[in-house]
Amino acid sequence: MRRTSRIVVALLVSGPLGACGSGSSPEEARPSVLVTTSAAAPARPAARVSLAEALSRYVTATYGGDHRYVGDCAGARPDPRAVCSLEKATVDAGTVYAVGAPYSEIDAFLLLRADAAGWRVVDDHVPPESGGPTSGPEPDWFAEVGS
Repeated sequence: MRRTSRIVVALLVSGPLGACGSGSSPEEARPSVLVTTSAAAPARPAARVSLAEALSRYVTATYGGDHRYVGDCAGARPDPRAVCSLEKATVDAGTVYAVGAPYSEIDAFLLLRADAAGWRVVDDHVPPESGGPTSGPEPDWFAEVGS
């Protein structure tokens, strides 16, 4: 228990107990000084989300718990459970990163944007496999990538 809390409790308990032997009522025995605790410490601002953390969150949510984000593809080692990223372009809407297994094909393109809270994935696009069906319309920002 914090020291100021102990002091407040002691004053609150000692007032009525002191009144027991004096013949006065508990109301008369209350301390005349109001003791308050100091203001609560200001809440710590939430830490800004780093680029690596935003990409790691995407990998965990999309690939599942058995995969992990290992950073930039340039320094990544081959690993079937690893996912790395490669900056592809800066577009008006943010920065585009390609993600996939090291030394393999790209699985998806992510549009990330930084704001006061840090980096976040704004949109993603999974291009169709060669000759495969499309998963929907190509986003405007992807046209600017020029993969």
